[in-house]
Amino acid sequence: MQSEQLTQKVAHPLKLRLLTVKHRRELGPHMLRITLTGADLEGFYSPGFDDHVKLIFPDPATHSLRLPQMGERGMVFAAGQEKPPIRDYTPRDYRAAEQEMDIDFVLHGDGPACRWAMQAKEGDKLGVAGPRGSFLLSKELDWQVLIGDETAIPAMARRIHELPATVNVQVYVLARNLLTVGTLAAPDHVTVNWIPSLAGLPGILDALRAAAQPSGTGYVWVAAEYAVAQGLREYWVQERGLDKNAIRASSYWRQGDQGDQAPRLD
Repeated sequence: MQSEQLTQKVAHPLKLRLLTVKHRRELGPHMLRITLTGADLEGFYSPGFDDHVKLIFPDPATHSLRLPQMGERGMVFAAGQEKPPIRDYTPRDYRAAEQEMDIDFVLHGDGPACRWAMQAKEGDKLGVAGPRGSFLLSKELDWQVLIGDETAIPAMARRIHELPATVNVQVYVLARNLLTVGTLAAPDHVTVNWIPSLAGLPGILDALRAAAQPSGTGYVWVAAEYAVAQGLREYWVQERGLDKNAIRASSYWRQGDQGDQAPRLD
């Protein structure tokens, strides 16, 4: 299979949903799962393991939730009103029969998403829009390498559980605590490598250079802080000679950036 045939992008109708916190559960150090529910989840569709929805949070000062209208190009907020905090998150799991969706929050920094998650209680409301589209990656691979920091764990967890056991899967997680890596709940056939956060990009590169070169048709998926994701894409393309069509490197966040949306590399 040619590398350009490994991926497909599909668009979805954009829908806004008003959901309610059903319960919360601590998964381990720095990781919290919020389960959302509501009739608006009817018809929710998220086929891509790294899909993202936009979470619309209540105003931090008034605690009121101001939801937009949906226009042809997306969300439209009332003129003259300050936009509420909005962040991109991966749906970790969706259970149609129960009308439940899990969102895993990495507790780092003091942003509006972290503050909301740490204070969330049963009955709290949250706006959810999307996903607008999906990046679909073939399962017909000989190998796959997944690399990311704590923010990438929900997407990586979805991917490793959808891949057949015949695929050689190598996972590299940059995290503050080994117990956080355990939230992946990786199957036995998946090799997971923990790189302490303080090791940064050099630590990941050392681990990759020490690993055996995979053979056959494969794909590299990266999601991390902007500079780390950029450095990893350069490594695979320039040092390892990987076809640019066989890697997706996304910036899930950027050091010092407090904006609504992290810059993306691809």
